[in-house]
Amino acid sequence: MRLLCALGLFSALLHVTSCLLIGAFNIRHFGEKKSGIKDPKKEYEEARNTIKKIINRYDIILIQEVRDKDWKVTKGIMDLVNKDIPIDSPHHFDNISSDYLPVTEREESYKERYLFLYKNKKVTVKDSFHYNEGKRGVFERPPFVVKFSSTETAGKEFVLIPIHTKPGHAVKEIDALVDVVDAAEQSLKNNNIMVLGDFNAGGKYVKKDDWKNIRRLCNETNFNWLIENNVDTTVLRLKFAYDRIVVTTDMNKGVVEDSARVFDFWVKYDLNLEKAWRVSNHFPVEVELELKLLENPKKRAQEPVEKPDRNPKKAKQIHQNPN
Repeated sequence: MRLLCALGLFSALLHVTSCLLIGAFNIRHFGEKKSGIKDPKKEYEEARNTIKKIINRYDIILIQEVRDKDWKVTKGIMDLVNKDIPIDSPHHFDNISSDYLPVTEREESYKERYLFLYKNKKVTVKDSFHYNEGKRGVFERPPFVVKFSSTETAGKEFVLIPIHTKPGHAVKEIDALVDVVDAAEQSLKNNNIMVLGDFNAGGKYVKKDDWKNIRRLCNETNFNWLIENNVDTTVLRLKFAYDRIVVTTDMNKGVVEDSARVFDFWVKYDLNLEKAWRVSNHFPVEVELELKLLENPKKRAQEPVEKPDRNPKKAKQIHQNPN
């Protein structure tokens, strides 16, 4: 199955593949300079080129820390990734973005958008909503829930829930993600759900003793953590798994075995620390999804268990392009 996904582009001439590569990338301070809107000295030109290469790997990618009050940064990144790509190309990206969150916060330095870029020949957006109407509550930046549909595998739909927690509130926010999953199931009538993004789930923000306070997301048979605690998602090699991908049991049926991983662009693109840091302080996390293995929506069991099941599809950190 993994081989089929890896050869998907080649085999497209012969038959249609339903395999998607989905990623989440916290691009540190992604604003006017990094997007190229205001970078007269071209300080970030090389970083932009690297960001473009990273984004182009994915069929769907969530970008976090998008500092974009008036949509100029979003336009800048779309111009970047779609440059010289015809609109009818299978490599052409479209996007869907959250509001500038939280909507109740006036201080601009704390606000950002959740931005999904997706190849519109492979998937389309069917529905979306802001959890808690985008207002600050438990979440510093309330999740923006999006339902996607495959254009290649009829009837296969799934939901992505992005999250970028406030570091000091990470434990509380991570535990509350179960409420967002429940809201998504109820509103969108779908239980093929993936939660992804910068959970800040490590280091001083989520310590060993804190995991007992994240019982709902960790201890239910419904959830599978694809990026585990021993994975390093930081460019500075801090050995912290800040960035995570968590899927419901139904969604996990479509996860390609051993495909959840960190994409180490520092090694892959032969960068030094300074150049890698200009791109971001986080590596992307990613997973391959085989849509034809997803089942139709059904009611999720609500009964928690004392110990989480070991997930056989656990993360592997790689230092090169898996293709």
